[in-house]
Amino acid sequence: MMTLAIGFLIGCAFGAILFLGGASSYRKILGTLLLKDMTIIKLMMTAIGVGTLGIYLLDQGGLAHMSIKPAYIWGIVAGGAIFGTGWAVSGYCPGTCLVGSAEGKFDAIATLLGGLVGALIFAWAFPVMDAWLLQNANFGKITVQSLLGINGLYLAIPMSLALLFSAFFLLKDRYE
Repeated sequence: MMTLAIGFLIGCAFGAILFLGGASSYRKILGTLLLKDMTIIKLMMTAIGVGTLGIYLLDQGGLAHMSIKPAYIWGIVAGGAIFGTGWAVSGYCPGTCLVGSAEGKFDAIATLLGGLVGALIFAWAFPVMDAWLLQNANFGKITVQSLLGINGLYLAIPMSLALLFSAFFLLKDRYE
């Protein structure tokens, strides 16, 4: 129960950061998609950089237990296409959708409801899809670290540093 409470609090903090960063703002999202306003990209790069390094450090310290999921190539392709289409149509990703819904934005609430309906349909269709979509091209629990035969922390450190450096020093807003 304590783990769920901690996860909930971390989720609330992340949602607050998304809100404060303007990630549910139509203008910010449009500016990001036009590659003019880098705020959301910087926010995402910072979250990935800190999160990647943090989870590997927690795992090394025995405080987290990473569970690698199998790489189902067709499932990843289909999921990416659905995710990208949903983001393009609604203007929200799952995190910003929740933030927008909490703000009372009707388009975000409609997106949230659509996502929940989509998840329900997927759950119903999963037994049929499993055999032909997921089990074909199943590469198992592969990771870059297992392919290279090194500790994942040695990959996480330079990747996190590169993302954080890019977010804070390389990306610049372009206003014309």
